[in-house]
Amino acid sequence: MRLNPSHVSSFSVSLPLKNIARTYRLLAFFFVLIVSQCLQPKAAFCDPASEPALKVQLLQTSSQPHQSFGHMRTFFNEVTQYFGTKYRWGGQTPAGFDCSGFVGFMYNKVFNMRLPRTSREMSAIGTKVERDQLQPGDLVFFQSKGQRINHVGIFIGNDTFVHSSTSRGVVEEQLKQNYFEKKFAGAVRLLDLSVNKLPFTDQFSSEKADIDNPS
Repeated sequence: MRLNPSHVSSFSVSLPLKNIARTYRLLAFFFVLIVSQCLQPKAAFCDPASEPALKVQLLQTSSQPHQSFGHMRTFFNEVTQYFGTKYRWGGQTPAGFDCSGFVGFMYNKVFNMRLPRTSREMSAIGTKVERDQLQPGDLVFFQSKGQRINHVGIFIGNDTFVHSSTSRGVVEEQLKQNYFEKKFAGAVRLLDLSVNKLPFTDQFSSEKADIDNPS
């Protein structure tokens, strides 16, 4: 059987064309993927892309912030309502929280205080406190990857803090747990409360739970 020269020519040309078309499809796919990533919320992570350290100030609402024994007890009553709320990347509402989204939501709701969006920015405000001087309401920070702060929770007393966990949502944990003890990176105090007026916090004693990676 003899091949028609025109058939051979068209066959040899069609192969490169198919390869070119496949290459363009791959390029188009990666272009769409990159664009979609760029359109994600800039503050979606607890600690987004690396930037030079900035001087961050507390963002307060128009009225005076609430800092009293009564409001701290309100915080304890409120926070239990959100236990089990699922983790959501970039979440700042009860539909789902990331770690800094949960902390910011609670502070705004109970204490009428607006905080910076990320855990790293939150760590740059307030008064630094040592671990053995922690009081309920203090923010506690962790470095789950490298030397950068990328996770935050709220201390509630008895060596216990609440946070939004990537695998279990809003839960309470103990700082003395091996994982959190190793990753602990410091704490700040934003509330001007008298230490002898803090509410009783034994009700928040944690049960032993599986350790998971903070967000």
